[in-house]
Amino acid sequence: MKDTQVLSVDIGGSHITTALVDMERRTFLPDSIYREHIDSHAGAADIISRWSYVMKKSMLAGNNVHRIGIAMPGPFDYEEGISLIKGLHKYEALYGLNVKDLLQEQLGIDKKYIRIMNDASCFLQGELFNGAAKGEKEVLGLTLGTGFGSSVADNGVAQEGTFWKTPFLDATAEEYFSTRWFLRRYEELSGERIKSVKELAAVAQQSTYAFTVFQEFGYNLAMFLQEQQPIPSLVVLGGNITQAFHLFRSNLEHHMNGTRFVVSELGEEAILLGAAGFWEIP
Repeated sequence: MKDTQVLSVDIGGSHITTALVDMERRTFLPDSIYREHIDSHAGAADIISRWSYVMKKSMLAGNNVHRIGIAMPGPFDYEEGISLIKGLHKYEALYGLNVKDLLQEQLGIDKKYIRIMNDASCFLQGELFNGAAKGEKEVLGLTLGTGFGSSVADNGVAQEGTFWKTPFLDATAEEYFSTRWFLRRYEELSGERIKSVKELAAVAQQSTYAFTVFQEFGYNLAMFLQEQQPIPSLVVLGGNITQAFHLFRSNLEHHMNGTRFVVSELGEEAILLGAAGFWEIP
Protein backbone atom coordinates (compact mmCIF):
# COMPACT_ATOMS: atom_id res chain seq x y z
CA MET A 1 0.00 0.00 0.00
CA LYS A 2 1.36 3.40 -0.99
CA ASP A 3 2.34 5.64 1.91
CA THR A 4 0.10 8.68 1.37
CA GLN A 5 -0.29 10.19 4.84
CA VAL A 6 2.08 12.61 6.53
CA LEU A 7 1.77 14.05 10.02
CA SER A 8 2.13 17.81 9.72
CA VAL A 9 3.05 19.98 12.71
CA ASP A 10 3.08 23.76 13.15
CA ILE A 11 4.94 24.88 16.27
CA GLY A 12 4.42 28.48 17.33
CA GLY A 13 5.61 30.49 20.29
CA SER A 14 2.63 29.47 22.41
CA HIS A 15 0.82 26.72 20.51
CA ILE A 16 1.08 23.54 18.50
CA THR A 17 -1.21 22.58 15.61
CA THR A 18 -1.12 19.08 14.14
CA ALA A 19 -2.92 17.38 11.26
CA LEU A 20 -2.66 14.46 8.87
CA VAL A 21 -2.23 15.41 5.23
CA ASP A 22 -3.42 13.18 2.39
CA MET A 23 -0.55 13.67 -0.06
CA GLU A 24 -2.54 12.50 -3.08
CA ARG A 25 -5.51 14.82 -2.48
CA ARG A 26 -3.34 17.54 -0.90
CA THR A 27 -5.89 18.05 1.84
CA PHE A 28 -6.27 17.34 5.56
CA LEU A 29 -7.79 14.11 6.82
CA PRO A 30 -11.09 14.66 8.64
CA ASP A 31 -10.93 14.66 12.43
CA SER A 32 -7.11 14.81 12.45
CA ILE A 33 -6.59 18.51 13.26
CA TYR A 34 -5.67 19.51 16.81
CA ARG A 35 -4.49 22.82 18.24
CA GLU A 36 -3.38 23.22 21.84
CA HIS A 37 -1.62 25.77 24.00
CA ILE A 38 2.01 25.11 24.92
CA ASP A 39 3.91 26.63 27.81
CA SER A 40 7.08 27.60 25.95
CA HIS A 41 8.75 28.52 29.26
CA ALA A 42 8.47 24.97 30.61
CA GLY A 43 11.32 22.49 30.93
CA ALA A 44 12.55 20.49 27.94
CA ALA A 45 10.93 17.21 29.04
CA ASP A 46 7.55 18.90 29.54
CA ILE A 47 7.67 20.64 26.15
CA ILE A 48 8.61 17.48 24.22
CA SER A 49 6.04 15.43 26.13
CA ARG A 50 3.28 17.93 25.35
CA TRP A 51 4.22 18.17 21.69
CA SER A 52 4.28 14.38 21.39
CA TYR A 53 0.91 14.01 23.10
CA VAL A 54 -0.78 16.28 20.54
CA MET A 55 1.03 14.64 17.61
CA LYS A 56 -0.15 11.21 18.72
CA LYS A 57 -3.76 12.41 18.81
CA SER A 58 -3.57 13.33 15.12
CA MET A 59 -1.78 10.10 14.23
CA LEU A 60 -4.68 8.08 15.67
CA ALA A 61 -6.88 9.43 12.87
CA GLY A 62 -4.67 7.76 10.26
CA ASN A 63 -3.21 4.41 9.39
CA ASN A 64 0.44 3.47 9.95
CA VAL A 65 1.69 7.07 9.82
CA HIS A 66 5.48 7.22 10.03
CA ARG A 67 6.50 10.44 8.23
CA ILE A 68 6.45 13.77 10.02
CA GLY A 69 6.97 17.32 8.76
CA ILE A 70 7.46 20.02 11.39
CA ALA A 71 7.38 23.79 10.88
CA MET A 72 9.59 25.38 13.51
CA PRO A 73 10.61 29.00 14.12
CA GLY A 74 14.32 29.76 14.09
CA PRO A 75 17.08 29.99 14.80
CA PHE A 76 17.40 26.23 14.41
CA ASP A 77 19.75 23.70 12.82
CA TYR A 78 17.01 22.18 10.71
CA GLU A 79 19.11 19.45 9.10
CA GLU A 80 20.47 18.05 12.37
CA GLY A 81 17.38 18.91 14.43
CA ILE A 82 19.14 21.01 17.07
CA SER A 83 17.41 24.02 18.63
CA LEU A 84 19.39 27.27 18.59
CA ILE A 85 16.58 29.35 20.09
CA LYS A 86 18.00 31.56 22.81
CA GLY A 87 17.08 34.96 24.23
CA LEU A 88 13.69 35.00 22.48
CA HIS A 89 11.52 34.26 25.54
CA LYS A 90 10.36 30.90 24.18
CA TYR A 91 11.65 27.32 24.25
CA GLU A 92 14.85 28.36 26.03
CA ALA A 93 15.02 24.93 27.68
CA LEU A 94 15.52 23.27 24.28
CA TYR A 95 18.64 25.25 23.41
CA GLY A 96 21.40 22.92 22.21
CA LEU A 97 19.20 19.81 22.35
CA ASN A 98 18.50 17.48 19.43
CA VAL A 99 14.73 17.70 19.02
CA LYS A 100 14.68 14.90 16.43
CA ASP A 101 16.28 12.52 18.93
CA LEU A 102 13.84 13.52 21.67
CA LEU A 103 10.79 13.07 19.43
CA GLN A 104 12.11 9.74 18.16
CA GLU A 105 12.14 8.48 21.76
CA GLN A 106 8.62 9.75 22.49
CA LEU A 107 6.93 8.75 19.22
CA GLY A 108 8.77 5.56 18.36
CA ILE A 109 9.46 6.88 14.85
CA ASP A 110 12.96 6.78 13.36
CA LYS A 111 14.35 10.31 13.21
CA LYS A 112 15.17 9.89 9.51
CA TYR A 113 11.41 10.17 8.98
CA ILE A 114 11.20 13.42 10.95
CA ARG A 115 11.83 16.57 8.93
CA ILE A 116 12.02 19.98 10.59
CA MET A 117 11.82 23.11 8.44
CA ASN A 118 11.69 26.87 8.90
CA ASP A 119 8.12 28.09 9.37
CA ALA A 120 8.34 30.80 6.67
CA SER A 121 9.64 28.20 4.22
CA CYS A 122 6.74 25.93 5.12
CA PHE A 123 4.31 28.79 4.45
CA LEU A 124 5.67 29.24 0.92
CA GLN A 125 5.95 25.49 0.29
CA GLY A 126 2.28 25.17 1.24
CA GLU A 127 1.29 27.79 -1.31
CA LEU A 128 3.40 25.94 -3.90
CA PHE A 129 1.88 22.62 -2.83
CA ASN A 130 -1.78 23.61 -3.23
CA GLY A 131 -2.28 27.37 -2.98
CA ALA A 132 -1.61 30.73 -4.59
CA ALA A 133 1.72 29.62 -6.11
CA LYS A 134 0.72 26.12 -7.27
CA GLY A 135 2.63 25.21 -10.41
CA GLU A 136 5.11 28.07 -10.03
CA LYS A 137 8.88 27.56 -9.74
CA GLU A 138 10.41 30.90 -8.75
CA VAL A 139 8.49 32.69 -6.00
CA LEU A 140 9.20 34.97 -3.04
CA GLY A 141 7.12 34.41 0.09
CA LEU A 142 6.78 37.04 2.82
CA THR A 143 4.96 36.62 6.14
CA LEU A 144 3.93 39.88 7.75
CA GLY A 145 2.84 39.65 11.37
CA THR A 146 4.46 39.82 14.80
CA GLY A 147 7.68 39.13 12.90
CA PHE A 148 8.89 39.37 9.30
CA GLY A 149 9.45 36.01 7.63
CA SER A 150 10.81 35.35 4.17
CA SER A 151 11.44 32.43 1.85
CA VAL A 152 12.52 32.14 -1.77
CA ALA A 153 11.49 29.22 -3.95
CA ASP A 154 14.08 27.95 -6.40
CA ASN A 155 12.72 25.42 -8.89
CA GLY A 156 9.65 24.91 -6.73
CA VAL A 157 11.55 24.31 -3.47
CA ALA A 158 11.22 26.91 -0.71
CA GLN A 159 14.46 27.96 0.97
CA GLU A 160 14.85 29.78 4.28
CA GLY A 161 15.21 33.54 3.86
CA THR A 162 17.01 36.06 6.05
CA PHE A 163 15.23 39.30 5.16
CA TRP A 164 14.23 39.83 8.80
CA LYS A 165 17.79 40.70 9.83
CA THR A 166 18.72 42.63 6.67
CA PRO A 167 19.64 46.27 7.40
CA PHE A 168 16.98 48.76 6.30
CA LEU A 169 16.97 52.51 6.96
CA ASP A 170 18.03 52.97 10.60
CA ALA A 171 17.38 49.41 11.80
CA THR A 172 16.62 45.94 10.40
CA ALA A 173 13.78 44.97 8.11
CA GLU A 174 11.84 43.25 10.90
CA GLU A 175 11.51 46.59 12.71
CA TYR A 176 9.68 48.01 9.68
CA PHE A 177 7.63 45.08 8.42
CA SER A 178 5.97 43.75 11.55
CA THR A 179 3.04 44.68 13.77
CA ARG A 180 5.11 46.77 16.18
CA TRP A 181 6.07 49.23 13.42
CA PHE A 182 2.38 49.99 12.72
CA LEU A 183 1.63 50.60 16.38
CA ARG A 184 4.72 52.73 16.92
CA ARG A 185 4.29 54.78 13.75
CA TYR A 186 0.62 55.50 14.41
CA GLU A 187 1.46 56.73 17.89
CA GLU A 188 4.23 58.96 16.49
CA LEU A 189 1.81 60.58 14.04
CA SER A 190 -1.36 60.79 16.13
CA GLY A 191 -0.17 60.77 19.71
CA GLU A 192 -2.62 57.94 20.35
CA ARG A 193 -2.05 54.27 21.04
CA ILE A 194 -3.73 51.45 19.17
CA LYS A 195 -3.70 47.75 19.99
CA SER A 196 -3.50 45.99 16.62
CA VAL A 197 -3.17 46.35 12.87
CA LYS A 198 -6.75 45.10 12.59
CA GLU A 199 -7.94 47.98 14.76
CA LEU A 200 -5.84 50.40 12.71
CA ALA A 201 -7.28 49.11 9.43
CA ALA A 202 -10.82 49.59 10.75
CA VAL A 203 -10.27 53.36 11.11
CA ALA A 204 -8.09 53.91 8.02
CA GLN A 205 -10.96 55.40 5.99
CA GLN A 206 -11.75 57.96 8.70
CA SER A 207 -8.28 58.65 10.11
CA THR A 208 -5.72 60.45 7.99
CA TYR A 209 -3.02 59.23 10.36
CA ALA A 210 -4.03 55.58 9.99
CA PHE A 211 -4.29 55.90 6.20
CA THR A 212 -0.83 57.48 6.08
CA VAL A 213 0.68 54.63 8.09
CA PHE A 214 -0.52 52.06 5.53
CA GLN A 215 0.70 54.19 2.63
CA GLU A 216 4.13 54.48 4.26
CA PHE A 217 4.22 50.73 4.87
CA GLY A 218 3.57 49.99 1.18
CA TYR A 219 6.23 52.47 0.11
CA ASN A 220 8.79 51.14 2.61
CA LEU A 221 8.21 47.53 1.56
CA ALA A 222 8.67 48.48 -2.09
CA MET A 223 11.91 50.33 -1.31
CA PHE A 224 13.20 47.36 0.67
CA LEU A 225 12.38 44.88 -2.10
CA GLN A 226 14.05 47.10 -4.68
CA GLU A 227 17.24 46.88 -2.60
CA GLN A 228 17.02 43.06 -2.69
CA GLN A 229 16.79 42.77 -6.49
CA PRO A 230 16.73 40.55 -8.35
CA ILE A 231 13.68 38.93 -6.78
CA PRO A 232 11.07 36.63 -8.39
CA SER A 233 8.30 38.35 -10.34
CA LEU A 234 5.68 36.67 -8.12
CA VAL A 235 5.43 37.49 -4.41
CA VAL A 236 3.04 35.65 -2.09
CA LEU A 237 2.07 37.53 1.08
CA GLY A 238 0.90 35.86 4.28
CA GLY A 239 0.45 36.75 7.94
CA ASN A 240 -2.14 38.83 9.76
CA ILE A 241 -1.03 42.15 8.25
CA THR A 242 -2.05 40.96 4.78
CA GLN A 243 -5.69 41.17 5.87
CA ALA A 244 -5.17 44.91 5.30
CA PHE A 245 -3.46 44.41 1.91
CA HIS A 246 -6.05 46.62 0.19
CA LEU A 247 -4.77 49.56 2.23
CA PHE A 248 -1.13 49.34 1.12
CA ARG A 249 -1.41 47.49 -2.18
CA SER A 250 -1.52 50.49 -4.54
CA ASN A 251 1.60 52.15 -3.16
CA LEU A 252 3.47 48.84 -3.09
CA GLU A 253 2.59 47.90 -6.67
CA HIS A 254 3.15 51.42 -7.98
CA HIS A 255 6.79 51.30 -6.93
CA MET A 256 7.29 47.63 -7.89
CA ASN A 257 6.21 47.69 -11.51
CA GLY A 258 6.48 44.25 -13.10
CA THR A 259 6.12 42.37 -9.82
CA ARG A 260 2.85 40.57 -9.07
CA PHE A 261 1.68 40.43 -5.47
CA VAL A 262 -0.89 37.86 -4.35
CA VAL A 263 -2.29 37.07 -0.92
CA SER A 264 -2.09 33.56 0.51
CA GLU A 265 -5.01 31.35 -0.51
CA LEU A 266 -4.49 28.96 2.37
CA GLY A 267 -4.09 31.29 5.35
CA GLU A 268 -2.93 29.45 8.47
CA GLU A 269 -3.28 26.12 6.66
CA ALA A 270 -0.34 26.98 4.37
CA ILE A 271 2.29 26.17 7.00
CA LEU A 272 0.75 22.78 7.78
CA LEU A 273 0.41 21.81 4.11
CA GLY A 274 3.94 23.04 3.44
CA ALA A 275 5.47 21.05 6.29
CA ALA A 276 3.98 17.92 4.71
CA GLY A 277 4.71 19.14 1.17
CA PHE A 278 8.46 19.02 1.79
CA TRP A 279 8.14 15.22 1.72
CA GLU A 280 7.50 15.48 -2.04
CA ILE A 281 11.05 16.75 -2.42
CA PRO A 282 13.74 14.02 -2.60
